[in-house]
Amino acid sequence: MSNEVQNEKAKFSLGGATLYGINAVIGSGIFLLPKKIYQDLGPASIAAMVFDAILVLMLAVCFAEVAGYFNKNGGAFQYAKAAFGDFVGFNVGFLGWVVTVTAWSAMAAGFAKLFIVTFPAFEGQNLLLSISLIVLLSLMNIAGLKTSKMFTLSMTIIKLIPIIGFAICTLFFIGHGIDKGNFTPFLQLAPGKSLFDGVSATALIVFYAFIGFESMPIVAGEMRNPEKNVPKAILGSISIVSVLYILIIAGAIAMLGNDIMNTNAPVQDAFAMMIGPAGRWIVAIGALVSITGLNVGESIMVPRYGAAIAEEGLLPSFIARKTANGAPIAAILISGGCACLFLLTGSFEQLATLSVVFRFIQYIPTAAAVVVLRKKDMGIKPVFRVPFGPVIPIIATIVSLLMIWGDTPKNFLYGGIGILVASVCYFLFGKKRV
Repeated sequence: MSNEVQNEKAKFSLGGATLYGINAVIGSGIFLLPKKIYQDLGPASIAAMVFDAILVLMLAVCFAEVAGYFNKNGGAFQYAKAAFGDFVGFNVGFLGWVVTVTAWSAMAAGFAKLFIVTFPAFEGQNLLLSISLIVLLSLMNIAGLKTSKMFTLSMTIIKLIPIIGFAICTLFFIGHGIDKGNFTPFLQLAPGKSLFDGVSATALIVFYAFIGFESMPIVAGEMRNPEKNVPKAILGSISIVSVLYILIIAGAIAMLGNDIMNTNAPVQDAFAMMIGPAGRWIVAIGALVSITGLNVGESIMVPRYGAAIAEEGLLPSFIARKTANGAPIAAILISGGCACLFLLTGSFEQLATLSVVFRFIQYIPTAAAVVVLRKKDMGIKPVFRVPFGPVIPIIATIVSLLMIWGDTPKNFLYGGIGILVASVCYFLFGKKRV
């Protein structure tokens, strides 16, 4: 069997792509999310979750439509490049690659923290655990997509077991929460905060919990029939995650009520009340598996982002170099090496705080690209088309800008600096030579 056929078989199917999308979004943070959003709105945080799910879906449908034009890696980089040219595309891609590398280092650090919480004997070995994980996953990635794919799908299924189990239990315990009065009054504002303050703070926190859905189109080239399957997988994964998030929030409130503010492990405590002490241990292991799965997904996606930019001639060609089994070896080594460097210097913590605005530099051009690419002859009809003409892309763009402002107005300054740095890099080595 030829390498080309083997590489095609190793790619994600529609089901695998959907699981990859779920894995990219759901991290260990979901197990802490109920307390974070309850503090500003009380039980009304469930409504905020529904509202945010709709907003995220607006962005997701934009990605779903433009993804239908492409069968290669790159995601938002490819969309921006096709719609607005090399300069904008490079800015989106370069900043996207930087963001994903720093996010990977932060996730590796998060893995070490959770691992030590679960296995205290490793106390003090945070850096060793984090770097070892990145090195191990990089080597697995070099071995080929098949190994990484199997590990990703296995981790996703395992981490979904406690989440789905909790969600199912929620359906049986909602009545218990209503009877105990844990959902009344429905709106409980934090002292000294207005409804606008509460909604703004909660919406932003919830939105962060959905970040990651844009990762799937970045590895579109690693999926079978990507023009059809990526749009379906984006919409399917976001829909599934939204339902699970809403049930997790509702279940924690049903069991704990106001006591949710007196615990550092709301989902663990709530599950223990549902099924007994085993619930706490199941959630603890689930959180560790969850962040492990995120790291595996990042190890696949991050290098392929950089390689996609190089394949388009906007980064040095050696970055796109692949092994016989299709692994972008140079990009893997660069991405893993930079992630380890960020861990060694501790700079990932500062850079991760800036990742919010740079994430939106992926979202806003993609929403705008929906309108622009419709007017271009792309040679293919996308499998999904955003309804209501340009209305949803425009709303998605406005919401994105409001989210950036809602975090801190300084984000616009940080974004401007990032774009300036990326622009300099474009003219130094990204501009195509003719």
